[in-house]
Amino acid sequence: MTCVKQTVTATIIAADGTRFVGTNNCRRPQPTCPRAGMPTGKGYQLCIDVCQQEGHAEVVALRKAGDKARGAWLFIEGHTYMCDPCGEAATAAGIKAVILGPPWP
Repeated sequence: MTCVKQTVTATIIAADGTRFVGTNNCRRPQPTCPRAGMPTGKGYQLCIDVCQQEGHAEVVALRKAGDKARGAWLFIEGHTYMCDPCGEAATAAGIKAVILGPPWP
């Protein structure tokens, strides 16, 4: 099930064209977001603890891509920024560039 607050999809396109898609789906979605009223970027632990989110879309996609993330492009849909922990994970994985918008066809 999708996140009640905001659905985010991250697509990694590896150098060989392989695509890896991650979402911020929840195993236990809530009728209202447990982070409601919190400032942007705060309370992410509630996504894991309450909604049982596997992780942010970017991190889920990075896990799926594994070593193929090195030199790949990361596209983020449904969000206007990438949080610091996701940015750090993308850098550590060797992502070449991050694009806020849909992936190329």
